[in-house]
Formats: sequence, C-alpha cells, structure tokens
Amino acid sequence: MKSIIITGANSGIGFECALQLANTAKDAQIILACRNEQTGEEAVKKIKHKTGHRNLVCRPLNLASLKSIKQFTIDFAKSPDPVISALINHAGGLFMGKTSYTTDGFEMTFGTNHLGGFYLTLLLLPFIEVGGSITFTSSGVHDPANHTGIAPPVFTSGKELAFPETTNGAGMAVAQKRYSTSKLCNVLTAYILHEKLAGKKIRVNAFDPGKVPGTGFLRTLPTPLRLIASQLAHLFLLFGKKDTFSAATSGKRLATLAYSKELERLNGIYFKRGQVTNSSADSYNPAFQAELWKSSIELTGLKQEETNLNLEEQ
Repeated sequence: MKSIIITGANSGIGFECALQLANTAKDAQIILACRNEQTGEEAVKKIKHKTGHRNLVCRPLNLASLKSIKQFTIDFAKSPDPVISALINHAGGLFMGKTSYTTDGFEMTFGTNHLGGFYLTLLLLPFIEVGGSITFTSSGVHDPANHTGIAPPVFTSGKELAFPETTNGAGMAVAQKRYSTSKLCNVLTAYILHEKLAGKKIRVNAFDPGKVPGTGFLRTLPTPLRLIASQLAHLFLLFGKKDTFSAATSGKRLATLAYSKELERLNGIYFKRGQVTNSSADSYNPAFQAELWKSSIELTGLKQEETNLNLEEQ
C-alpha cells in the first residue's frame, strides 16, 4: 500500500489536508508525521471517525532534530511497502522571544522550517514513486511585494541563517524576518529540487495557504498578541479580506495540489488562491537557490548513499 506523508497534520491546515485526503485517497496509507504524538493520535481518531479511512497512522517526527528525522526515515524504510505517492512538507512555525536552537544547534526557525523539511525530503526521495509529488508549504510573507506587514526576508547564506550573528535578538522584527526568510527558503528549495528531479518524473511545487485564522501557526506568540492576531484573522475571513481563507479551504487546496488527477500536470510552480501564480523575485534567483542547496547539504551532513539524487551535480 502506497503512503502519503504529511508533516504538521495534527491541527489547522495540515489536519484539514489530511481529512480531505482521507476522503479521496481511499487506497493509500496516510501518515501524520507529528512532533506531539498525543495530538497526532487524537487527529487520527477524529479523521477516522469522520471518514471511515482505516489506514491512517501517526508517527513521531521532530523537525528540530536531525536524529529524529533520520529515525523516521529508517522506520519507514522497514515498512512492508515503503512507497510514497505524496510528501507534504507543511509543518512550520514562527518563534518569538529569546533566540532558541534546534537539537543540532541551528537557529530554530531556519532549522525547523527549512533544514528539517529539506533533510526529510532528501532522505525519503528514494521511496517516492514515479509520478509522485513533493509539496512545500510556504507563505505570502516570503514576497515583499505582498505588503503583508511582516518584516521581509533577507537571504544571505544558509550558514548565516543557521548560525545568525548580526540578527541574534529577541525582538518581533527579528522573529518575523527569520520566519519570512525561512518561507523564502521553502520556495527556493521547491524550485531547485524541481530542476534536479527533471528526469525522474516527480512533481515539486510550493503552496501558499494565505492568511488562515484558527491555526497553530502563531502558537509561539505571547498570549495577548496571539489573541489579537486570531481575532483580526477571523474578522478578515468574515468580511472577505483578500487572501484570508478558512483552514478547510486551504487544506483542501493543499491536498488537491499534492494528490489529484486534476492538477497532476503542475510542476515547479507556486500555487496561491487555488491557482498558479508568480512567487517573489528573489525566489527565482539561481544564485540563492544554488547557495541554499549547497549549504543545506553541508549543514545536515547528508551523505550521497542516503539519497538517490546526485549531490555533486551542479
């Protein structure tokens, strides 16, 4: 039985995506890869109850730990039928307050939102079937032209983002810039991976969910700010604010992009508002793509024998 793997599927958009897939991918095993196993198991029970899908499981995965990511892939490789039809890299977060770090010493935002998904994807690549898909959830904040009110991204190098020097602070602007930059990294990764997989018939796309109230994205904000942001988002949804959607709408769009006959020809694109659109100017910068690719391999310590992609190929 082929598998669909979704990270960050225990709540919000990820949960709604898994719910949609449970209704449409009846012959697939759906794996919710979650850091919090308790909430992950609760999500599995809810989806099974709503859809009757039996082949739904939760597996532990902490994207802030390379060891956890490696173990997840080892366990998957040992499964009876280790074949992936869709990998959906949805998990991510905005981390406020004092600078925090992953288990491996990377700045938490970059380490979790980019490096974790990058490492997971390259390790799982040998198991993705021909005609399968890889989807990275990005955000409109990666593009300064969207005027989201969030500090715009500043891409320098992967190593500087992993071990920040000049941006090592606790202010909101710093946290926002780290987040928007990590979302730019998601698009950069999608585009360069699309190019490198050109001959393997595996689709790679980036997804923009829009502004979605009621999700776990702002869980690391201080309580007063989290409440204000949540209320504003609900008002935007109620009064039709541009690019504001329900978790159900965005989750369904994510599921459709990753796993549907309807959109199976889309490859190497940025998907927003349910349609193909342009991403930021920086996301198409080949120098940024190449630098991020090279530094991400070095930072994660990825070895050639761990993936089926030629890591030396330029």
